[in-house]
This record gives sequence, structure tokens and C-alpha cells, in this order.
Amino acid sequence: MDLNHRIEPFIFLGNFLKDFPDKKNSQDDPLSKDLETAIQQAKLMNQWFTWESIEAVLRYWSLNLSKEVLEEWLEPYTHLFRKEVKSRDIAVIMAGNIPLVGFHDFMTVLISGNRFIGRLSSDDTELLPAIARVLISYDAGLHDSITFTKERLSNFDAVIATGSNSSSNYFNYYFSKVPHIIRKNRNGIAILTGDENEVELSGLSDDIFLYYGLGCRNVSKLYLPDNYDFEPLFKAFLKYRNYSTHHKWMNNYDYYRSVFLLNQIPTLDNGFVLLNENRAISSPPAVLYYEFYNSIPELSKQLSTQSDEIQVIVCKEKLSGYSCIPGQAQFPGLSDYADGIDTMKFLLESEIVKRDA
Repeated sequence: MDLNHRIEPFIFLGNFLKDFPDKKNSQDDPLSKDLETAIQQAKLMNQWFTWESIEAVLRYWSLNLSKEVLEEWLEPYTHLFRKEVKSRDIAVIMAGNIPLVGFHDFMTVLISGNRFIGRLSSDDTELLPAIARVLISYDAGLHDSITFTKERLSNFDAVIATGSNSSSNYFNYYFSKVPHIIRKNRNGIAILTGDENEVELSGLSDDIFLYYGLGCRNVSKLYLPDNYDFEPLFKAFLKYRNYSTHHKWMNNYDYYRSVFLLNQIPTLDNGFVLLNENRAISSPPAVLYYEFYNSIPELSKQLSTQSDEIQVIVCKEKLSGYSCIPGQAQFPGLSDYADGIDTMKFLLESEIVKRDA
């Protein structure tokens, strides 16, 4: 099967997602009705999955599943696609922190010409199967290349697993005898200069709060210059004031507010998010850590020792490693692979031999 044939179902999916907001309540479009049902079920099963969060994910993929974007992504691998490689069974263990978080792996496995065996997170069991049904409606042949299972994974050629720091240790041990990509917790950070304008601070708010801060690309830590003025930042945060009505978010807010008060820990509070000066990078929902820095070169040296904790750096200036301007942390290109590991290259170049596991 040639590469053009492999990407056609995803182009169809991109167009379907573009039209979905206008068709989601239609009784005459079975695919749209099916996806709408899956969304409603996902929202009931996971209260972090609001319509706004799911809509943001669907909008992102509607923009990135175009012929032009897909071809640009795949162009560096053209020479590898020319090789005749037998299809293999790729097990993918997915996280469920944000909606459809494993879609990129799903797409990469299929476009690389392999078969997908997906172990879905219990926090996100509805959305990806519904998306898969859209693809299969375009190309029935994909039915035999897509499997979702709740059972113990076995008889696969390679594995891609995403989880927590503790589960990554287990994955590394359990899958040590097969080619694998194992991902663990990472977070976004932001380096501010104090000169950010309203548009940039508004974008930074998206980087922090979109998906309730649960994504590996969400900014969980701010690095600030001495004497930083927090007022413009708090003003920008009001864009997400509706989080004060989300009970799971506010449960976190109330809990950590009590902890900080009882322990007399100084905290900045705007009524729905707590800013805590802390050297750690990963903060819980409703809490945002910050730390002051003396100079960006000095800070860069410090961060280089913590690179395995950082997924993306948000900053006005281009820095070494992966960085983006405010507002773009949740909108990576298709080549911005999680943890900087090229999944497509892994699937196309690895000497993967089938074995039971």
C-alpha cells in the first residue's frame, strides 16, 4: 500500500472534524451522531473531559489532518517508506490525562504501515474508538489493522507506553525484551521577562489552563525576574474564571489552599488558582509554581539538568531545546514528538522482531 493511500483516511477525518460542529446534533449523519454519543459518554466517565476540552482537541486535529500538513510531516521519511517492510503489531498503552492524548501514536502506527493494538486508559475509553470508526468508514481495510483491548497485551512486535513516573519503571522492566518507547511525567514551563503584552499573557493562560493543566505540555511552573509585577498576569488569568464553577478543579483549589494556610506557606490567590513559590516543576491542578531567576543564561544552565522533566519551554525568545512562544504550547507540529523521541523513525527504522510478551 502506498503512502498516499495511507494518509487519505486521515485527510477524510480532518474534513469530518472540520464539519462536525455543524453536524453534531444531526440525526441524518450516523458518524457525527456516533461521535457525539462518544463525547457524551466520555464526559460522564471523566469529569475533567468537558465539552470545551474535547472541542479544543478536535479543532486541533481538524487543522492538522490536511494533505499539506501530513505531507510536510512525512517528507523527511520518504526514503524509509520506499523500503519493503512487513507490517508488524505495535502495542500502544495510552494515557488518559487529556482527551485523545494518544491519537498521534495511533496515527503514526497506522501511517507507518503497521497494525495498532491499543490499551486504552480507563479515563478515556470512548473517543478514540469513535474516531477509528470514522477512519474505517472511509477505508474498511483499516478494520483489520485496529484493535482495542482491555486484556493483558501479548504477541506484539514493539510497544509504545505512556504513563506516570512509577508506571514507567514497570514498563521498562516488563517490556525490556522488545523494542519500546516508554514515556513518563513531563510538564511545560514558562520563562517570563516581565515585558509580555496582553496578547502574550492571554496565550500563556491557554498554555497553563487548557485541559485543566493536566497535559504534559501544560505550563505548571513559571520562572520570573526579580520584582515581577503579578497584576497583569492575574488579569490575563481571568479568561479562565469559569474554572471556579468546576467542582473537581475547586476541590483541588480548596484542598491546597487549606494546606498552605495550615502550614503558613505564603501563597498568591486569585480565587481559583494558587501561586506558590516552589523549586519543583510539576504542580497539581489549581496550583501554579513559580521561581525567580537572576539571568536567562544562568537559568538555562539550571534547566539543562532538569531536561527529563520538561516537555516544552514557553518563552518570547528562542531557547535551546524545544521552545515556543506564549499561546502555542498546546498546538505542537506533528514533528514535535513527545519527549523528543521520533516515533515515526522508531517504527520505520527499528529491527522489530515478533515475540510474545
